[in-house]
Amino acid sequence: MKWFKHHSDFRQTPAMSYIAEELGDMGVAGVYRLYEVFAQRFGANDDFSGTLLLQPPFTERWLAQEILTPRLSDAEIENPYTDVHAVPIEQLNRFLKVCVEAGILKITTETCSASQIQPDGTLKQIGDHTWRRLAIPGFADLKDEWAGRSRLKSKALSTPE
Repeated sequence: MKWFKHHSDFRQTPAMSYIAEELGDMGVAGVYRLYEVFAQRFGANDDFSGTLLLQPPFTERWLAQEILTPRLSDAEIENPYTDVHAVPIEQLNRFLKVCVEAGILKITTETCSASQIQPDGTLKQIGDHTWRRLAIPGFADLKDEWAGRSRLKSKALSTPE
């Protein structure tokens, strides 16, 4: 993470207080990790749009594993077939919902044509698929001074408001 910064009072903002109230310390940690994921993606030759489209290989399951710690019931833990390290998608959905309510995150959807690779290597159109696009409002403004002076500045970092 080379260019991300946050204010030292971020944890005391109304949005973070709301997240702490709804999701506890794990939710607060998840927000910081979400910011780190955004910083890594936009520093690693991404499209510099300030958003993250949850489509393969960056799926909801990938994001859940990156930012959250699993909260499993006793029954799930006792089940020998449960991966105790896997974060349930329902937990990610709850986290994202609370982040939207707090104003930390905006979610839109995009519908794209879906295709499937056939055994002979050709692509077959199988209909449409809808993906979620995540955006942290004002995220591009969080780049540090070095990034602001660097040549990366010309790649038009921006976050939709």
